[in-house]
Amino acid sequence: MAYEPRWSGEDRRTSPRIAGQGSLSAAVMDQYGQPRSILKQAQAVNISGGGLAFTSANTADVGETVNIRTEDPQGKPFRVRIVGANRRGDGRSELRAELIEGSIPASLMYGW
Repeated sequence: MAYEPRWSGEDRRTSPRIAGQGSLSAAVMDQYGQPRSILKQAQAVNISGGGLAFTSANTADVGETVNIRTEDPQGKPFRVRIVGANRRGDGRSELRAELIEGSIPASLMYGW
């Protein structure tokens, strides 16, 4: 029987992922670009150049657009699209999102 590895490397990320830090202000946007709901107590989990994962007390649906701001007054808001959502054991939601507009602020990645 020939050895066949399970992981081929084809699913590698194009941007490295690092641990995130910091609170976020996150709002789910409607089709007109207006806030529809607030994602309460949002906290960054991990960050990459292509998106981020964060937790929230409530959730958003896959495909929804979320506008995010950081506590850094110099940081610019950015938009992401939710690509995955799971409920954690502590009752919080973990949301995975891809960047669709703007850029991930350095303050989330490096704490400055």
